[in-house]
Amino acid sequence: MVTVIQTHQGSPHDLLAKAAAQGANHTHLLEIAHQQRTVSGDEMWGMPMAFCLWQLDRIGEAMLALDQAEAVCRDNADFQMLRGVVARQLPDRAGDSIAMQAYREAIRLAPHRGDAHYCLANILVDQDNIQAAEGMYQRSLQLDSGQQLAWHNLGRMLSFANRFTEAIPLLRQSIILNPKHADSWCNLGLALMGLERFQQALACFHEAIALDSNHGATHINIGNVLISKLEPDEALKYLERGAELESSSANSLWNLSLAYLLLGRFKEGWHFYESRYQTKAFEKAHIPTTGLQVKTVEQLPALGDAPLVVWAEQGMGDSVQFGRYLYLLNVMGVPFEFHCRPQLITLFQHWTPFADRIVRERTTEPASDQRPHVSLMSLPMVLGTEMHTIPCSVPYLFCNQPIPAHLQLDSPPGGLAVGLVWASNPDNKAMYRAKSIPLGVLMPTLTQLLDLDLINLHSLQFGDDAAQLQPWECHDRITDWKDRLTDFNETTHILRQLDLVITVDTAVAHLAGALNRPTWLLLPANADFRWLRDRDDCPWYPSMRLFRQSQVNDWPGVAQQVRQALAELVLLDLDSMQRS
Repeated sequence: MVTVIQTHQGSPHDLLAKAAAQGANHTHLLEIAHQQRTVSGDEMWGMPMAFCLWQLDRIGEAMLALDQAEAVCRDNADFQMLRGVVARQLPDRAGDSIAMQAYREAIRLAPHRGDAHYCLANILVDQDNIQAAEGMYQRSLQLDSGQQLAWHNLGRMLSFANRFTEAIPLLRQSIILNPKHADSWCNLGLALMGLERFQQALACFHEAIALDSNHGATHINIGNVLISKLEPDEALKYLERGAELESSSANSLWNLSLAYLLLGRFKEGWHFYESRYQTKAFEKAHIPTTGLQVKTVEQLPALGDAPLVVWAEQGMGDSVQFGRYLYLLNVMGVPFEFHCRPQLITLFQHWTPFADRIVRERTTEPASDQRPHVSLMSLPMVLGTEMHTIPCSVPYLFCNQPIPAHLQLDSPPGGLAVGLVWASNPDNKAMYRAKSIPLGVLMPTLTQLLDLDLINLHSLQFGDDAAQLQPWECHDRITDWKDRLTDFNETTHILRQLDLVITVDTAVAHLAGALNRPTWLLLPANADFRWLRDRDDCPWYPSMRLFRQSQVNDWPGVAQQVRQALAELVLLDLDSMQRS
């Protein structure tokens, strides 16, 4: 966004104005500027030269022309703006620091320029300096409220920060200024989708496609909305088209992989799942060695070779679920080390037969370590896991050691020992709200069973959400473990003693499933791919029963399903007893 100053006919600024005009012949104007600089020796002609070279996508030559003109042009705000715009086009963002300095200098020279504030804000967004970028966008709009892209980029940034309510009016203002801007419709749809206003989001996405039928991101977003609306088959058509339009986009392939996996099409799903390493979510993944990244079963090392470094790049539950593949490697005679999170070291050492192969993550020097490596969650692809070949031999977590005295449960006389977790990890803000059920929705049924002496309830909830138990914590059949367990090893000792575990989608669910304990898993409507769709059983965990929302946010419906299942379990008509 460059604003030029009109000056005398025949001056460098006049030629710059002509170059900035729509339909300008930049090749011809470049020849004029070059000739004028040669004849006059005036480096001011470097500005129109650089502008024309930039328009002709000759970025390196444009930067050279600007460098040569800097001595005489540095106090010109137009020059600094042009320098910033050109520097931003250098490969691999090598010119971002130059551009930032140029935009700051343009603001110093011309504080009234909204475009300078806008361009600087864009760099700050790329540097994840959201607070500074927000202030810069707002200042830009104070100076010039007609900047459609400034409204759009500010709204887009707030939407990506999950500030959807704030983003929506900004994106709508962007559309008012330019209703034919497909990106604005697409990002407005994303903000509405973040608030789970799916029908309105779909309307925006379809408007974007009407404006640009090849808008790949919008096809992908429609697919994601349809998955959230429990229409994965229809979603797949849009996701496949989006990936076709944006074949170089890792996010497109990543979203497509999740749809394939959700539908149980594992062969395609695991293949595209590898694209995750090119997405922003995984850009900071710590790959432990610089050796061969194993992608096929033929690349696995043989017994006697340097051990394969298996590493966990995702969450605790993922490590527990896919830890089953260590057993397959062992049976195949593949030497390996498993590099896992510190919180899981004791668990894998005590509850698997691989204690001597468990290594704390980030203990290698990748530059000097040439051993082959594979991510734990890439092993399903490497080993060709299909629906009918899921390794589901359970339990695959087992411990021969006696239960420590401070972790032993008293047997409930005449009843069941039930574990309960109702909230997921709050660090994952996007999933926390969707996965967590308010405890108050479940407690009417559970307290009824407690008062009938049919269950003992063991709360395994940690974090701030554990405070939801406070109204019931004095019940003599409720045990709150939040301050008594130190790690997953101790949690697993509790789980092994329970008759039933009722939990939302957390690491506890995976631990209970890996122990083969009867587990009831409470799922949102748009549940994670590993739980597949339209089924109440789980091929990964034979002892698990799934309770799903029939529509988004319908936790009362899930609670009613659980109530009915508990009534069948204890052979009582709980509703009739409550009425009496």
